Amino acid sequence: MSETATPPAGPSRQVSDDDTGRLDGASKGRLFGILAIIVLFSEVVPLQYAMISAAVPKIAPSFPSAGEGISWMIVILGLVGGAISPLIGKLSDLHGKKKMLLVCSVAFLAGTVLCATTSNWPLFLVGRGLQAVAFGMTAIVYGLIRDLMPRKFIPVAIGISATGLGLSAALAPILAGVLTDHYSWRSLFWFLAIFMIVAIPLLIAFVPESKLRVKQKLDYVGAIVLGIGLAMILLYISQGENWGWAEPTAWGYAVGGVLVIAAWTVWEKKVDEPLIDMKLLTAPKVAAVLAIAFLANMIIGVQNYLTSFMAQTPESAELKGQITGGVLMQTEAGAKAQGAPDAMIPQILEGVKQGIVFNDSLDYALGFSMLAMALHLAVWQSIGSMISGPVAGAWGQRVGLRTPMIAGMSLLSAGALMYVFLHDNWQLMLICGVVYGLGFGMYYSAAPNLMIEAVPQEQQGIASSMLVVAQSFGASVGVAFLSPIFTRNEFELTVTNPMTKEVTVTAIPQVYTESAYVQGFWMAVVVGLLGLAIAIFMKHGRSAATGGLGHDGAKPDGSPARETVDA
Repeated sequence: MSETATPPAGPSRQVSDDDTGRLDGASKGRLFGILAIIVLFSEVVPLQYAMISAAVPKIAPSFPSAGEGISWMIVILGLVGGAISPLIGKLSDLHGKKKMLLVCSVAFLAGTVLCATTSNWPLFLVGRGLQAVAFGMTAIVYGLIRDLMPRKFIPVAIGISATGLGLSAALAPILAGVLTDHYSWRSLFWFLAIFMIVAIPLLIAFVPESKLRVKQKLDYVGAIVLGIGLAMILLYISQGENWGWAEPTAWGYAVGGVLVIAAWTVWEKKVDEPLIDMKLLTAPKVAAVLAIAFLANMIIGVQNYLTSFMAQTPESAELKGQITGGVLMQTEAGAKAQGAPDAMIPQILEGVKQGIVFNDSLDYALGFSMLAMALHLAVWQSIGSMISGPVAGAWGQRVGLRTPMIAGMSLLSAGALMYVFLHDNWQLMLICGVVYGLGFGMYYSAAPNLMIEAVPQEQQGIASSMLVVAQSFGASVGVAFLSPIFTRNEFELTVTNPMTKEVTVTAIPQVYTESAYVQGFWMAVVVGLLGLAIAIFMKHGRSAATGGLGHDGAKPDGSPARETVDA
């Protein structure tokens, strides 16, 4: 009879290591097949984010009642996804990860079909809210891999699932460009619906359910309060620029959210069966990973935002030519309206043309379409991340996950620094993007693996969901910090009237000076160095990755070390 062990504090543990349904005896073909299906679900969030976000201008005319509120079709994803992810993660610990993955998939499918078919703006937002439950899929995927995959395969499998993100980042702009060019924006949602219709039967037929269950009552109060607090803070971050950061009606959400989170913390310490074990959440090894996740995703949010604008801003000569032509047309029309002789109009136009001054050269602007941006930049960046992710997992098995995390943060920081100086043509930006992509893959492989090594198996779902929340917050905060930088560095046209000497300064919408991008990337460099410092000094991840073996009561060979034990 195997040796019994004292169970860990917290929720009751009901299974031994091999009772989770681990596929130790499965063939490599079956393992890779199961992993490939799981990766499909890790692709859902980044795939739909990239495709739908790029199509907002094409979607807006279909919902004229939305007006300036069209941005809510993107905002609602972060709000609902961030608020509901902890609940989904906890439910996967309690009721089964495959089961919850199916629930999320069906909800996402229903929301996608609703968005594809409705012409009613409130219903469209309901559909987007249903799509947001897909955020919980990421947390579930990590837990399912931990429960099912052989120990020695877990770090690499996590790297593959995490950096499958690179595939969606490369294909999404291409798909979005082709579908919207040949059909309508609704075809994007139909593509996502078909994607899910194919993936769900594969999940049902070929992916086994984890047998791990935690016998614990769900802390509904804690889940609701945490969700409200997270949603309020995310709302302030996402809408602060539109509302005014200093407006009481805006920062009231941030203050209120912080107070709600504080109340939630007090509640969690008092309740017998908390949603999250606060001692676990605040443990140095978990807190360090969450802090790095927040900072790394600030860089990721900033890089995605800045490079998209740089790539799709019209080339300098073309844009300035269009603006100058528009000014001259207006001047000619005004001169004729005022009765200027036809013979004088060319002289007036030449004088106005000489008085046109722009405040930046726009050397960074590439003038790419969404498809061209994907082919010239995104594909190569994604290839780098897809390679480095599994490599980081294997590397962590040899030397510990702290080392690939340090490498990932170093590369993310280096990529941001390179963008500061190398952005005058697409070839230079491609090189920067490849360096960034390698760091992206290293980070996204190391972070969930470090979380696996840091928490007990029965806390994996909720712990991974907090990682998702930290990443979502980081990306949102990074983009929010760009707003004042862009406001201070608008691309402006100055026109001096040769007749009256009147000077008119006009800001060109959605176009910014080179300084805006340089300052944005410098911010990313600073953030990256902070994350790198945490990675260097953290004690977690210094020993070889085991796929969570240290927490799950298994011997070094992966065999169970204890019988089933109740707390």
